[in-house]
Amino acid sequence: MFDAFSSKTSAVLPDGPAAAAQLLEPALAAVAGPGAEPVSLTLDYAASARAGAVVTVEAGLDRATRTLAFAYARLVDMEGSVIATGAAVFRRVTEITKAA
Repeated sequence: MFDAFSSKTSAVLPDGPAAAAQLLEPALAAVAGPGAEPVSLTLDYAASARAGAVVTVEAGLDRATRTLAFAYARLVDMEGSVIATGAAVFRRVTEITKAA
């Protein structure tokens, strides 16, 4: 889907049903920029992984307008298999949007 990830970090997959969301949502917000507020978040699961597995969190910004940022991310295991992908839309909160 996307070729360039501007952010790549290693993480340990937490335990629980929302493990992928716990790693993907902050990565998506980080690439959306400061003051970004979530509007929409979609997660798609692929391969399974156990809690405690070392994964890579990759995130990038697809596009941004004055008021919205469109971000994407994925979790990849050490063998290169995609565990989950995420896409999000963020409202970019600025002085201009606060006045509206």
